[in-house]
Amino acid sequence: MVVQEIRKFPSGDYARPGNDLPAEYISFRDIWSFLRRHMLILALMTGLGAALGALYIAKTQPTYSSIARIVIDREQGRIASQDASTGTIIIETAEIASEVEIVKSEAIARSVINELNLTEDPEIRDSTSWRSMVRGAFASLGAFFGGSEEGAGEEAGPPDEEDIMRRTMAGFLGRVSVRRVGQSYVLEIGYTSTDPVKAARAANAIANTYMRSTLDAKSETIARGANWIQDKLVEIGRQAHEAALSVEQFRNSNDIEQIGTATALDQQQLGEISAQLLAARANTASEAARLETTSRLLEGDLADGYVAEALNNAEINRLRGELGAARTRLESLGGRYGADSTPARAARDEITRLEGQIRSELLRIQGVYKAALDTARSREALLEAELEEIRGGVSRRNLARVELTELESRATTYRRMYESVLQQLITTLQKQSFPIGDARMVTAATPPLAKNWPKTTLIMPLALVLGFAGGLGLAGLRDVFDRRINSGERLGRELGLPTLGYVPFTRFRSGAIAGATTEPAAALRYVLDAPYSGFSEALRSVKNAIDAAFPANGPIIVGVTSVGLGEGKTTIATNLAQLYSNEGVAVVLVDASFTSPSISRLAKARGHALGLSVCGTPAAPAVIENDEKASKHRSGGDGDTAVRERPTVVHEQASSLEDPPVLPVLTVEQIKQAAHPGHRYGHLPALRQQLETLRGRYSVIIVDLSTFATSADTRVISTHLDGILLVLGNRRKMTVEWLAGALATFGKSRVGLLGVVFNRTLGPRRLPAAALGGLWPNGWRDGKA
Repeated sequence: MVVQEIRKFPSGDYARPGNDLPAEYISFRDIWSFLRRHMLILALMTGLGAALGALYIAKTQPTYSSIARIVIDREQGRIASQDASTGTIIIETAEIASEVEIVKSEAIARSVINELNLTEDPEIRDSTSWRSMVRGAFASLGAFFGGSEEGAGEEAGPPDEEDIMRRTMAGFLGRVSVRRVGQSYVLEIGYTSTDPVKAARAANAIANTYMRSTLDAKSETIARGANWIQDKLVEIGRQAHEAALSVEQFRNSNDIEQIGTATALDQQQLGEISAQLLAARANTASEAARLETTSRLLEGDLADGYVAEALNNAEINRLRGELGAARTRLESLGGRYGADSTPARAARDEITRLEGQIRSELLRIQGVYKAALDTARSREALLEAELEEIRGGVSRRNLARVELTELESRATTYRRMYESVLQQLITTLQKQSFPIGDARMVTAATPPLAKNWPKTTLIMPLALVLGFAGGLGLAGLRDVFDRRINSGERLGRELGLPTLGYVPFTRFRSGAIAGATTEPAAALRYVLDAPYSGFSEALRSVKNAIDAAFPANGPIIVGVTSVGLGEGKTTIATNLAQLYSNEGVAVVLVDASFTSPSISRLAKARGHALGLSVCGTPAAPAVIENDEKASKHRSGGDGDTAVRERPTVVHEQASSLEDPPVLPVLTVEQIKQAAHPGHRYGHLPALRQQLETLRGRYSVIIVDLSTFATSADTRVISTHLDGILLVLGNRRKMTVEWLAGALATFGKSRVGLLGVVFNRTLGPRRLPAAALGGLWPNGWRDGKA
């Protein structure tokens, strides 16, 4: 059985910050429900916004804006630059923004104010902003509560001209608008006024003043530039003159007359001396080699065969020829006459004489070679000294030429600078004689034909949107701070109580249903008179929910109660019992409302008309039938469901087969008669005993309880029931705290709460089960309430 124990929800535990709540999701149906609940607030706030917007349009004086267009000269190099990588022209936004700020500057404003005499304009003089109004209100309050501030205000006196000008400029600049048109050089200058002609005149005055100021500024800049260029020209001329004098003085001091010819002569001399030095060194080397060869020949280091090739001397060659002939003759005479013969000795003497002559010739040649070598070395030394001297002179002259070149370059630079500055001075003087402005007028301002403000097409939609937004805010605040139980979602979220459904608002009019009774108490059998109404469908859904909460193999005792009076609990209990009775289930209705037994009185007085009858004694049943059919019905009618075996079920006999069965009612008097006469509260044990007796005779026992907030009997009886239905008929007046406090009165009692039934709802709700209850007709309420 799925029930909720009331003792788990003491007062104050439902809204603790630490409680973990399930995640909530908002659907379109929730939004529509929110809008429908607060339709009146939204409509009122939207209407209020529209009314305020219309009042603003009616009370606001129309203003007109006139626009003049000027263009800045695109040929200015400081406004456009070229990208080095792509070659595209880039417009400097900062330059254009600077021009916009110049147009809105106080200098331009002051000139226009003086030109148009706007200090006497009442539109600007009498205009006040909300800041000035707030400051004036505080000043008035201060003057009212303190006399010192009033005296100080009196001593201040009238404002001076500068103060008037500052205030006029503030009002004037507040009406001026300047903006750049796209990425172009065009500026739009606008002025807003209540007079269209004045707006056009002021816009044109601003544009003309700006162009005139730029022209004056350019002329002044050119004049200052000309003066500076003249001073710079004098200084550069003096520096160029000094540089030229330095060049001539340096040239004269270093004896440099003709740089080209002198440079060629030095190079020629240097080349000739170098060539002679090389030749001298070669001659010295040749003489040294000859001397070396002669010395080696004398020392015997070289063979005689090298003499002709080394010396190439005719005398030596002759002597060598004679020496060879003598040696040949010596060999011939030695072979013929013997080695010691006279001819042989004579031949040897001849050879000795020739060798001596050769040696003498070699010594003479050696001396000649020594003298030639000394001469060659002396000449080489002289040439080297002369070469070094020429080199030194060339180096000095080259250094002088380098310094002279630098001096000439400096003199040339100063001369060119002088010429350039002189040309700039001539150009500046020409511009000064005829200056050209950087801006020109494109379109002059004309009086506008339509007002600029207030715009009805803008203010009215905005007022409607703001009014609707304000209504949404008020509705949201109402939902946040409203603690009333107006939905099952809040009840389940904050108290954890399940909601079985919502009963639609029903008017039980006399004669509305064919065959229905015309008595006001017809609401007690409305499920029979209107079986397909929303009221009946709601109770049938609740009945199914109750059957699903209990097992199918035993009787159930369900109590119906409410927090306070007049919430329709008796109507719910009676019609629910009528549903069970007309589905063939053995059911009995027990009136346990001891403070106001309305069902007991109606059963006695009008039982036949309402389909009610006072329950007889347990020994006198009218009809005995098997409860298998009813058990199947409560278990879903399926053959696989276990059949609840009951001995007998008692129903009151209907007057005919066409009439619905009569619902038995156990009245309050019957309960009190079964109580002990000496006990003051004996009706409670008697009721418990009667319930146990009825549990053996009926499948379903519906108990109409008193309101548990004011009756202790209900809290005691609830412990003997299988479940309780809580009817909330005044949910818009009942808060979560009130219901939680009322539930807390059960204390530690173990009471099973099946769910909550919302009564008298205005429309369907998105819940799985339908609702229960209705309105009593003609002001008739539950009991005496």
